[in-house]
Amino acid sequence: MTEKRDLIVKLTSELVSIPSESKNQKEVLAALDLVSSYLDGLGLKVVDFEKNGVFSRLWINETNEGGPVRILLSGHIDVVDADEDQFVSRLEDGKIFGRGSGDMKGHDVAMMVSLRSYIEKGGDGSVGLLLTGDEEVGGFNGARFVLEQGLRAELVFVPDGTYDFDIVESQKAPHHFHVRASGVGGHASRAFEIENPVNRLLNVYSEMRKKYSVATKDNDWHSTFELTVIKTGANSENSIPSDVDAWFSWRWPLEDFSFEEGIADFTKLCEDNECTIVTETNKREGEKISHGMGEGCLTDRDDDQVVLWKKTIEEVLKKEVGFLNMHGATDGRHFYKYGSKVLATSAVSGSHHAKNGEWVDVESLEILSIAIEKYLELVA
Repeated sequence: MTEKRDLIVKLTSELVSIPSESKNQKEVLAALDLVSSYLDGLGLKVVDFEKNGVFSRLWINETNEGGPVRILLSGHIDVVDADEDQFVSRLEDGKIFGRGSGDMKGHDVAMMVSLRSYIEKGGDGSVGLLLTGDEEVGGFNGARFVLEQGLRAELVFVPDGTYDFDIVESQKAPHHFHVRASGVGGHASRAFEIENPVNRLLNVYSEMRKKYSVATKDNDWHSTFELTVIKTGANSENSIPSDVDAWFSWRWPLEDFSFEEGIADFTKLCEDNECTIVTETNKREGEKISHGMGEGCLTDRDDDQVVLWKKTIEEVLKKEVGFLNMHGATDGRHFYKYGSKVLATSAVSGSHHAKNGEWVDVESLEILSIAIEKYLELVA
């Protein structure tokens, strides 16, 4: 292995060993402290953020007197829940295995190593690294809160995914609805006398799917609208419930529909079927919880900075990279909402969120780190 590759293996393994689940912010802080110890001595300004017990940290090389950061390297340090043995990393066949290795601690390390090397070589452009603690649960107390505090960036680099260096051109926008229907309920033997609230909810679902659930396996870059959870107060198969709650997940390309159009259709259908859209409240802060907010992300493949990254990674990788669409969401959507260009890509990794087998390819992390450093030199 090269010296850089050895370092990447060491740091990634150390981060994987920290069980920084989104629900365990004490360990999120421990992971952030490990990153700080690696970046110590570079003269970077370090800024901590906390909202609702969620921690994020920014390391910034400020040379623009308070203006937008020219390039922000953005990642998350939190991981989805896992068994204890999944936080024991192992190196096998050139891959690091363990919870968070691919999503996205290995990618965090690639950014850390490239940033340190860039600064040590005298790089003095406006560059920052932001690591957050709640991307896996939406990012509203992490990246979104940091943006609300005033951070702005011209270009945000988000290496979060399984893309083999392809560049994400469009990320679907997510939104989640919680709806309640109520009635008198009763025994199913008298169903002819009872208006079942389940049927009203299913009417809403059926009508929304006609317009907003059009993606297929063979033509997937379209909208999906799915019923994900349904709960009733009935405790018997012979009972018609008096109350029923349902949760719906809507995901769509920004190119297809506007958020406002879908909300208007859904609101009218709920009104017509006497259903109530429920807005949850955060008990600690008294805030209304956003349900995805219908925020996606678009990247202009012809933008000068995107073209430059494509050229840079291709020179290091020694092969052409393409563009693709993303069905999930990254923290990039928060930055896109606040006017940043977003460049989402990744090294080679797989089995994210799987119970066992999550991995990231070490050589690809080294390639990513080398390319990021070259890109910082060219742009920042």
